[in-house]
Amino acid sequence: MNALVRRYFYEDANFEEVLVLSEGPERNWNDVERMVPGFPRGWYELSRVPSEDRVDFTRSFWLKRLPFHPIAHAAISDFFNSLDDVGVVLSKKKESWEPQLIYSFMDNSCFFRGLHPSSDEQAEELKDELDFAFPSDWIAFTKIHNGFGKLSELNLLKIQEIPRVRRKVMDMLLKAPQVVKSGDTVIDPSSLVPFFEVSGLSSFQCFYADWYPGNEMGNVYFSGIDYTVSNAALREAWGDNGAFPTFLEWLASYLEGMEIAP
Repeated sequence: MNALVRRYFYEDANFEEVLVLSEGPERNWNDVERMVPGFPRGWYELSRVPSEDRVDFTRSFWLKRLPFHPIAHAAISDFFNSLDDVGVVLSKKKESWEPQLIYSFMDNSCFFRGLHPSSDEQAEELKDELDFAFPSDWIAFTKIHNGFGKLSELNLLKIQEIPRVRRKVMDMLLKAPQVVKSGDTVIDPSSLVPFFEVSGLSSFQCFYADWYPGNEMGNVYFSGIDYTVSNAALREAWGDNGAFPTFLEWLASYLEGMEIAP
């Protein structure tokens, strides 16, 4: 794994202890499971193979798990072609271990981190709690990582965080100093459900229940700085202004290093 990864885990994040499962003394499955109840067996098996195989196996898992989308699958392939490793790391804080997959770029420019996958029960509980028809491609991604992000930030929200952050977004919309619109359409606060929070900007990428550009619900960018929402009506400028017809198209842009705030 690249130097940025090691600096984050061993210096910047102030973890009490860090274990890279592919390095150092081999730990057996029972020991790891006792340390981290519910630890994915597949992650343990992944840590036992060489780095180039970890990259290839994880790429195959993503492409098999996610619905086919030509733009997204091309971006995912490019993303994995940029990696030198997919590492399985356990980090300890306050006597609790957290497992992560680390996506390390071979040019030492960046890394991504992904948390433990969600369960079917978590996704169903969220849909029932919010009475919201979440896109199937986003649900599929949570089965890969329930929490994902770049460098030190895990901005792609965990399922457990979404109700709290949604209440925050609804409160911001209700208290906005102006009428919030997407193009000429006034935004109903209940129609936006955030799935990505931009650090330090009070801004969010949100599923938009009043926009179905295809078979799935689209998503838009809500700026908490100037209280604007992507204009979903401008098809020719969708990506440029933060509107995406599918979650996977948004994910492709994120993996490619898009500017978060349009």
